[in-house]
Amino acid sequence: MSPDLLRKLSEADLQALAAGDMSRVSSSGLQLISGRQPEPEKPIDPTEGMSGTQKVLANIGGGMMDLATGVRQFYTDMTGTDAEKDAMRAEVDAKRAMDKQLAESTPGGSMVGKGLQIFGQVAPTLALPVGAAANIVTKLPRALGLMRAAAPTARLGTATLAGDAALTGGVLGAVEPVGTNESRGVNVLQGAAMSGATPLAMAGGSQVARMVTRGGGESRAGERVVRELAEGGDQQAVLRQTMDRLRQAPQGPIPLSTAASLADPQLARLEAGSRTRSGANWYDFDQGQARSVADEVIAATRGAEDVAARRGLRSNNREVLVNQAMSSVNEPAFARDLAGFRANLDTAARSAEASNPAVRGMLTQLADEIDRLGPDFSPQHLATIRANLASKPKMVPTNSYEAAPRDNPATMSVLREVDNILNNATGGRWSPVLQSYKRDSDIVRSSQAAGKIRESFIDPATGRVRGVSADAAGDVPKITEAGLGRALDSARGPRRELVLDPTANARLEAVLAALRQQNIVQGVKRSATAGGGSNTASDTIAAGVAERAAGMLGGPAQPVASTLTTRLMDYSKGLEEQALAQALQNPQRMLQILQRQVDAGQPLTPTQQQLLALLRGVPAVAAQ
Repeated sequence: MSPDLLRKLSEADLQALAAGDMSRVSSSGLQLISGRQPEPEKPIDPTEGMSGTQKVLANIGGGMMDLATGVRQFYTDMTGTDAEKDAMRAEVDAKRAMDKQLAESTPGGSMVGKGLQIFGQVAPTLALPVGAAANIVTKLPRALGLMRAAAPTARLGTATLAGDAALTGGVLGAVEPVGTNESRGVNVLQGAAMSGATPLAMAGGSQVARMVTRGGGESRAGERVVRELAEGGDQQAVLRQTMDRLRQAPQGPIPLSTAASLADPQLARLEAGSRTRSGANWYDFDQGQARSVADEVIAATRGAEDVAARRGLRSNNREVLVNQAMSSVNEPAFARDLAGFRANLDTAARSAEASNPAVRGMLTQLADEIDRLGPDFSPQHLATIRANLASKPKMVPTNSYEAAPRDNPATMSVLREVDNILNNATGGRWSPVLQSYKRDSDIVRSSQAAGKIRESFIDPATGRVRGVSADAAGDVPKITEAGLGRALDSARGPRRELVLDPTANARLEAVLAALRQQNIVQGVKRSATAGGGSNTASDTIAAGVAERAAGMLGGPAQPVASTLTTRLMDYSKGLEEQALAQALQNPQRMLQILQRQVDAGQPLTPTQQQLLALLRGVPAVAAQ
């Protein structure tokens, strides 16, 4: 055999040849001896026969094995022989090749497979306390102390989190398996650098998100509300008290702003400032509130539409009851009572009350009518005179009965005596006539009172809005607290008694109370910043960063960058003002925003802690 052939044979084949045992020579050795080139061995396919799900799990499992492999190699590098170190490095190379082949066969491609392997590499660390890996592997007390101090039991500052992440990333980089032509020191540096940069990048991204997303605007609006409510006190306590009040705030037919619902002056100042800075955000709310007020007033005064119908019903009811009463008149009793009444009229005509021409005219007219008809004067005649005498006084009376003063003792005495005569003559059937007529008259007067209130805001003839309209089309009246109060006063009786239906009156009083509540905003003193300031600290910082970035562009691009920065800040402020206005308009929306502020102040949940650990650990292993 030639020296070249001997060098190509393996140690095992050489030993077999030396022992003369050709059966122990490998197939590749036999091929070399016979002068043929050995056939390359078919590479092992680790994914052969696997389903898509099994490949996903295999990638995760392969990544999880990296930590154990890395720890084993780390120990071997410190205590093993050169041969053991070489063997370990060869094992890592083989595993890397197999992991690559596994990733490439994963559904979705090699990027998906690599991502699953990275997740598998990080997953074992999530079951350990932060810093445990450093304690086990490096035995560095200082590192362990620093990492424990930065444990996620509370919110971490960006700088603290960056330092913690860099230290953790360096430790995980130290135990990353090292293959041929790879360096553990490079792994440590890459892990620390990438892990430390992640929180800084996330912090910058968080600031941008706070500026340009709706959620960021809501967060900043919530912070402004908290500052206004707490005024330097215990924020969490104030938040919870405010939230309890919001949950208990009654919801009526008129939508009230949050400040009005709680009668809260701090929120009222915020509302006043919000209206000043961004009145357009309040347009829809004010329109909806004005329409709700108008709808409620119109619904409460719906009786105004029934005046004619109720008058007709009153007249029909009276006619039916009068006919029933007159169907059983006691003629002798009526004649006897009428004679006594006629004599009383002569006596009354000589009293001091008769010196009033209107009273004397009524007495004289009544006596003349009895004398004129004589025996033909019937209970029906007396009932007609009674109706004229009891009717509502007119500005221009057409007869002596209408002209008689209704509150004069002589007039009231005549009415009482007439009712007694008719009641005696009909066997007590006249009283139901009077009771029914009074009841029906109260209903008519209630409708008339509702009409007065409605006419204060809408012309009944044309349907045109009177005064100021609340909408551009001019269809919704602007009903104010003062205007509704005057309308309610105009609907009362001559002695300020309630004429309007009690249910309708209570409904309108509720509207008046709601308008009075909403006017709390007019009663608060507006601060210089109009409630909560004109900007937040985070906006100021972000604006400074944006301005410096614009300045670094230089040259012709600088004005463009400055314009974009201004537009970005305007857009950011707009989102915050919109979110603030929505919370100030809707108590339930305010409750949601405040709940987020309460949640933000709570310790991290176990799930959140695991997510934080994942964000810390991924960059270290992703560096490979």
